[in-house]
Amino acid sequence: MRPLRSIFLLVAASCMAVAQEAPVPGLAVLPGAVNGAFIERNGKLLAVYGDPSGNRPGAGMVLITHARRDVVWAARSLLAKGAKAVVPEKEADLLVRPEKFWGEFREKRFHDYAQRSTKVPIEAIRPDRTVKEGDTLEWEGLSIRVLETPGYTRGAVTYLADLGGKKVAFTGDLIRDDGKLQDLFSLQDAIPSARIGGYHGWAGRLGDLVTSLGKVAAERPDVIVPARGPVLRDPRAAIDRLLARIRSAYSNYLSVDALRWYFKDGHILVKAQRVLGPDARVDWMPMAETLPLPDWIVPISNSRLLLAADRSGLLVDCGGAKIVEELKKMRAGGKLASIGEVFITHYHDDHTDALPLLAKEFGSGVTACGSLVDVLERPGDYRLPCLTKNPVAVAGKRRDGESWRWKEFKLTIHDFPGQTLHHNALLVERDGGVAAFFAGDSFTPSGIDDYCLQNRNFLGEGRGFLRCLDIVEKLPAGCLLLNQHVGPAFRFTPEQVARMRETIRKRALLLADLFPFDAPDYGLDEGWAALHPYSVAVAPGESARLALRITNHSPRERTFRAAPRPPEGLTAVPAGPVRIAARADGEIGITVGAPPGAAPGVRVLAAGVAWEDGELREWVEALVEVRE
Repeated sequence: MRPLRSIFLLVAASCMAVAQEAPVPGLAVLPGAVNGAFIERNGKLLAVYGDPSGNRPGAGMVLITHARRDVVWAARSLLAKGAKAVVPEKEADLLVRPEKFWGEFREKRFHDYAQRSTKVPIEAIRPDRTVKEGDTLEWEGLSIRVLETPGYTRGAVTYLADLGGKKVAFTGDLIRDDGKLQDLFSLQDAIPSARIGGYHGWAGRLGDLVTSLGKVAAERPDVIVPARGPVLRDPRAAIDRLLARIRSAYSNYLSVDALRWYFKDGHILVKAQRVLGPDARVDWMPMAETLPLPDWIVPISNSRLLLAADRSGLLVDCGGAKIVEELKKMRAGGKLASIGEVFITHYHDDHTDALPLLAKEFGSGVTACGSLVDVLERPGDYRLPCLTKNPVAVAGKRRDGESWRWKEFKLTIHDFPGQTLHHNALLVERDGGVAAFFAGDSFTPSGIDDYCLQNRNFLGEGRGFLRCLDIVEKLPAGCLLLNQHVGPAFRFTPEQVARMRETIRKRALLLADLFPFDAPDYGLDEGWAALHPYSVAVAPGESARLALRITNHSPRERTFRAAPRPPEGLTAVPAGPVRIAARADGEIGITVGAPPGAAPGVRVLAAGVAWEDGELREWVEALVEVRE
């Protein structure tokens, strides 16, 4: 039997990629979907992150930087061989008791305004030690210091060790490549100092990440070994590049931020200064002109009622019982005769929760088009922000761009992927009068409403807000824009439309430099890969079908593969690879089975996704309920 040191050297020499990545004596880095870093000392091994191959020589200890399911899978094989786990104290609960998170999330996924990442572990890891800022680990005469470096996750840490006369930092997902980030959607979070909640916190932990990068830079490491991507041999230059890229992208984002209308300049400057520095200033787009609503549009909370001359009504959105109560009062007072139709701008609960109550009271039918229809009818099938638990039948399934007459009005519906991907807008042209465009929550007078990354806001011509701006630009002269959270109507000038368009185009270029993918939407759109339906039920001895839905944001055709990892008591068999055209959607079927006698209860099934030159392990999940 070979000595452990010989096996260690053999591993390093057996793979050219590993040999190229060997940054200091006594350290081997095994590249994979997650890197495996092995420190050899006195004939023993310590691992950081884990072993991506699953078959390397065992290590006595594995250091975990953060509680991400798509990273900690790499530690599984080492832990099974008896390695001791060291984990961040502030994320220990997610690792030790993941069932608590998932048990609560089954209900919390509805009406979710916290937007906490769901890429948390499914299986428990029992740590032998938790660590926090200032702790030191002693292993075989080697001192390993701990820095708390939140950003990509709330409680992440960095490990620092002096190896062969070089200071090495193991930074998790804090940085990768030549100064890039894995994505921005994982950073969505509240910003308490700016009084901004998780739903409104576009990459809210960027301020923490900037601070953490500064802490790592102050340590002057010679080498950074990230969780993903190549070893960084010039950490200072990589950190400087990442900080510059972050600040350029964030300045771009803030310049047309819709939240400025709601939170005012002071609050926006607070979040700007966390990322851009204490002297930060924002080059804001001037506010749009605001105007009073015409008398035939009645504001009721965040709904709007169109009143025809014969007192018939058409309602835009219905999110709360108080709206229905106000409509009942109008009817009782003779101001409103009926509401035959309710147009829905988007699926968020504050726009849809009271639709069943409205239908019961007024018999109103729902009108929508595009992908919004399925979300309204089957909200539980999705993992999206602010979902209602109340499905509704869409009686008026319209086509994008379809027009029809209602009383003295011409109505035209648009698929309008603004604040969310699943979003509509309605152009209302009154005979002989001003036109109004109900844009949902997609714009405010200060800019575009893309502050929640999980809403799926695409970049690129003809997509996302660029598509919306194309539609806005073609509206009738003098048309009013309406967002039901904004009291007055407003209008953008041609110059403002042009500025928003150029800001988005520039953002695409800035984010292309920030992310490691061939299209920036992979770093903005968490839903580019998702299991659908998100929740499915199956009886013992039977099976159900899931689909790994994929949006290929790449500028070329790609082949994708699914790699499900079913929990104990379930089986999951994927269909073969699928070829998906550039900027198109596709899916891979997965048959989920429950063996006869399977115990009832809800289990979490994870699946990885891979393509020609990349792989993300255990990246997506679905809830599978085994019925009694």
